[in-house]
Amino acid sequence: MKISKLILENFKAFAETIVFDTNKPVVCLVGENNTGKTTVFKAINFLRSGVSKDKTIDDYKNVNHKDKHVSITIEIEGNLRESIENFSEAKYLPYIVDVGGTQKITLKRTSEEYSIQQGNKSVDINIKKITVYNSDTDQFENPTGFDKAINTLFEVVSIWSDMDASELMDFGSTKTLGKLLKDICSDFEASSNWSNFLDAHNVAFTTGEESLSKQSQGLVNDIEKSLCEFYGEATVSFDFQPPEPSSFIKLGNIIINDGVETSISEKGSGMQRAFALAVMKVYADFLIKHPSNSDLKKPLFFFIDEPEISLHPRAQKTLIESIITISRHQQVFITTHSPFLLKHFASDDICTYMTKKINQSAHAIAVETMRTFSFSPTLAEINYFTYEICSTDFHNELYGYISSITNKNNSKKLDSWLHEEHSVEKSKSWIRDNGNGNTNTNLLTLMSYIRHSIHHPENTYNQPYTEEEIHESTKKMIDIIKSDKFEVFLTN
Repeated sequence: MKISKLILENFKAFAETIVFDTNKPVVCLVGENNTGKTTVFKAINFLRSGVSKDKTIDDYKNVNHKDKHVSITIEIEGNLRESIENFSEAKYLPYIVDVGGTQKITLKRTSEEYSIQQGNKSVDINIKKITVYNSDTDQFENPTGFDKAINTLFEVVSIWSDMDASELMDFGSTKTLGKLLKDICSDFEASSNWSNFLDAHNVAFTTGEESLSKQSQGLVNDIEKSLCEFYGEATVSFDFQPPEPSSFIKLGNIIINDGVETSISEKGSGMQRAFALAVMKVYADFLIKHPSNSDLKKPLFFFIDEPEISLHPRAQKTLIESIITISRHQQVFITTHSPFLLKHFASDDICTYMTKKINQSAHAIAVETMRTFSFSPTLAEINYFTYEICSTDFHNELYGYISSITNKNNSKKLDSWLHEEHSVEKSKSWIRDNGNGNTNTNLLTLMSYIRHSIHHPENTYNQPYTEEEIHESTKKMIDIIKSDKFEVFLTN
């Protein structure tokens, strides 16, 4: 199950309508701080839950466009019929659309207020209601009970950079910890400990001499007497049935002892994040051990804000392996500043968006698929495409790759090929000491000039290349690698 599309309209930092195509197991958001990465996560929460109690709708609108409506739309793809039949109500099945063998459902929350004709009645649409697209009527509708059904139809697990412990401490059966505990509960219910507890509960509440049932008998008699006066002949009794094991689990707490033993809610955000990631790692292992578990068929989406924070490289590697495992079953969204993290995801399994501020508004640009080389992606390649860092490492990789594939093993041969096949001019003069106190000058392409400058920093006869020149040279080499003329070398 995947969120295949996400549309933000006038939402917080995003003044314009932004469309994210997210039909990949892993969705990554990169960019500088305060450019809207985490805002995308908050958009999902807004869609599911609406306006928080301590906020107004204006808090969700772009600061420069308070007069415009705000809305979030998501499209979900996957085995939706099975999910609705198992976890929701069958009356929502008509809202599933079959497109090319794929089941889709589209949800929207908007601040625009209007009325629609829904069946035989008029329904008001506003920010308090989540709507679902009806392809038959070509409109977004709010069927009875749908707002509540959404929260049972799919779950979201969020791990924020400024972690809130409340999500971690939820042992509900639909939450991550609750799912992990479910198998254990089945064994626990069959144990002698639970059987002994039921016996003790019966004595304490029902059959014992000092049981709550016997001690409350006077109260029962008074209520029964009054009931007969109001209603007629009737009897009253209190039945103290033992709760299900899940009721006790929901009351559980998480205690951490890192030198000071306290509830995790009293720990700092660093410890809370570490615990959340640890639970996620265990959940990944659980997925491996129980791939056919029916409880895993319910859509569950992970949103992890800057997972690399406070993790040393070995811990980052463990985290990456966990994300890869989870993404085979559940979709994972991450924000990150780490090229090391991005390097480990296969291109077919990840889509990446770079966020940036343009004219006081956040924008999101789909990052080009990083398949420049046969050995892609490299860290230098990731830095170029996702962080717009043009490095000497990437320039060297591009130059060496073109030389190797075309079998032009020196700059003279390569420059001739670049000039003949791609009209690259030999426009740069390279001065070289010939070893006897004299110099000679050769005309080179910009690519070879920069390559020589990188590899021969001891040569002080030549002017350093500029930032603009290395960007120009890098872009030109990428264009060459993607050209049909270069493709011939790759297929031969």
